[in-house]
Amino acid sequence: MKMNDYLREGKSENYQDAEARGLLKAGEVAARLSKQLGMKVSAKELERFATEWHHAGVFKGNSGGALRGRKVYFFSEAAVQQITAEKILHNREKEQQKKTAGEKIVKGWYPQYFRMTDPVTRRVYSKPFVGIYTGPVGKAPKGFTVLDDEAFEKKKEQRGKPL
Repeated sequence: MKMNDYLREGKSENYQDAEARGLLKAGEVAARLSKQLGMKVSAKELERFATEWHHAGVFKGNSGGALRGRKVYFFSEAAVQQITAEKILHNREKEQQKKTAGEKIVKGWYPQYFRMTDPVTRRVYSKPFVGIYTGPVGKAPKGFTVLDDEAFEKKKEQRGKPL
């Protein structure tokens, strides 16, 4: 019977067992806590407090038509009682600090590769060049090296030249 439900609803056996045991889903807990605490709480914020999680099936993802598995987080009553406004606000502060740390502006260089073709042998190979980057730390390219102002100005002169 459970396999039939899985095919029809896309819920794994463990997911169905968790529902049968009366565990609450993250969305239900978020709605309850929003009323209880008087502040908006999202299900995504509560994932770290979850008792367990299970697969809810495979669905179309955001990018193209790629299939993605979805997780559903479950909570026991005891776990819900231990979630306080202070814990939620503390986790929000942590997330905000992570975001602001990723927004720090840096400047430096990185190896930039271009595909070249040997005119004699027609062999294709990658040749490294000096690339310059200025922007947030979180979006820095692979192989990026931070430079101080003086060294950065010297590297800027080498921009686009082979390594």
